Amino acid sequence: MEVEVFRKIYALQKGGWWFGNARNKLVISLLKDMYADLDKKKLLDVGCSEGAFLDYLKKNKLDFMAIDVDENAINFCKERGFEKNIRYGSILDIPFKENTFDIVTALDVIEHVEDDIRALGEMKRVCKKDGILFLIVPAHKWLWSSNDDAYHHHRRYNIGRIRYIAKECELKILTISHFNILLLPLFVFLTFLKKLFPNKKSSNVLKPLPKPLNKVLSWIMDAEIGIVKRSVQKRKPGPLGSSYVVILKKSRA
Repeated sequence: MEVEVFRKIYALQKGGWWFGNARNKLVISLLKDMYADLDKKKLLDVGCSEGAFLDYLKKNKLDFMAIDVDENAINFCKERGFEKNIRYGSILDIPFKENTFDIVTALDVIEHVEDDIRALGEMKRVCKKDGILFLIVPAHKWLWSSNDDAYHHHRRYNIGRIRYIAKECELKILTISHFNILLLPLFVFLTFLKKLFPNKKSSNVLKPLPKPLNKVLSWIMDAEIGIVKRSVQKRKPGPLGSSYVVILKKSRA
């Protein structure tokens, strides 16, 4: 990732409706639903970037480690007080022994990797038996835009691809549920607007929003957490959204 893009993400992560709040609140809420003893579980966050999710893990007093391949990301996290929690490492070669973690998260990560099957296999390797892999990925190829180009995505996912890579890695699918549901009409409008006017700037996703708008978007995403949780509990995709929440289980066999 370009240094300038990375700096913008870091500047926005504290109070942003997406980077600092919506996604991370949802993940913590779902994990608490799954584990009454979450504070006793050991978690690895793969591709932690600037560390927004790590703030939530620390706030909830969880036992966690994190890795990233970007030295700038690692330095940012160390400056934020995570010296003991972070290591340099790739999702394709995770620097931990097998069967180490109860939970392995990759939040908007595997779409950046060409070989997503190998990436998922590495996550499985370091996950304990009966442990879970928790993914968030962008959904639907027809939503591809200049933002995907700016983030160096290799793909946006469909349910078929998720099922395929899970099968290849011999992982049980617990849920595939949509996320970013309530704002999907806006995303669709902006996506097709950029396709109609391709000469505009390549990406505006990292521009800071006016505070009132950011607050409204945060309220909308807070309301969406309940919708996604119901879909996860029913193990159904739920209403259409621009992302998928994917929870996979490593069996004992």
